[in-house]
Amino acid sequence: MRIISLLLRSKNRIKILKSLEKGDKIPSKISKEIDDNSNHVSKYLRTLKDAELVECLNEDDKRYRFYSITDKGKYFLDKIENDYNE
Repeated sequence: MRIISLLLRSKNRIKILKSLEKGDKIPSKISKEIDDNSNHVSKYLRTLKDAELVECLNEDDKRYRFYSITDKGKYFLDKIENDYNE
């Protein structure tokens, strides 16, 4: 329930997961897709990463970090879309 609550508190977290479902991306590309500030997107990504919903594919690269949705992220995104009509 904690993860469902985390996602439902911010539609942008859900938008980020939906964006990453289409493929791995860097934060600036996600920012343009969901029409939000890149600083906000980076903060959301950290929160999603802490919850193990996304992963950084190249942690050592400071400029172009690529993010991917995890299986856990796909599961909870599907659950939100089916059970909460997001």
